[in-house]
Amino acid sequence: MSPQDSFLNTDDDQDEDVTWTHWVSAEPFRAWLGHLTAATGLEPLTIGVAAGIPTRVARSLATSATRPRRIRAIDAIGLLALNPNNLAANGKMLCDARPAHLSLVELHSHCPNATMLSRRLNIGVDVARGILDGWLDVCQQSTAWGCIALASQITYDQSKPGASTHTATDLFDLAEAA
Repeated sequence: MSPQDSFLNTDDDQDEDVTWTHWVSAEPFRAWLGHLTAATGLEPLTIGVAAGIPTRVARSLATSATRPRRIRAIDAIGLLALNPNNLAANGKMLCDARPAHLSLVELHSHCPNATMLSRRLNIGVDVARGILDGWLDVCQQSTAWGCIALASQITYDQSKPGASTHTATDLFDLAEAA
């Protein structure tokens, strides 16, 4: 059963507008996210950012520790809107680098340095430094998605019990392991 078939097979009235209160089975979307990850090489959280869904949804679909039985229909629609070819092509397009910069700057002392960011996102150190310092005007869309996803993962790791003792390097290593 494809994600599209599963999505259409809901208990909700088909004539209603889909809102954030409608829910669908998560299983086909877990598989779809896995397929997108394998086909594009992008990480699940990065794909979540590209789909416009909360990174917590992408994280829960991608990790075996938290297996939701259902997700919001609006998030399912966001995932269904992606296909591997378009995702890869859109990721190579240039975009405003400011959202990437702002997402990392909000980490304050937990922000990775340029070398860490370069290694994590597989980008040049100069590009990473430009994003972190805010002087880079444009970057590839996939780089911006990756920065936002990384900032989300570091924030998530920082919120765990006992995380206040972690350094920026520790949090970066935790995010890299996720």
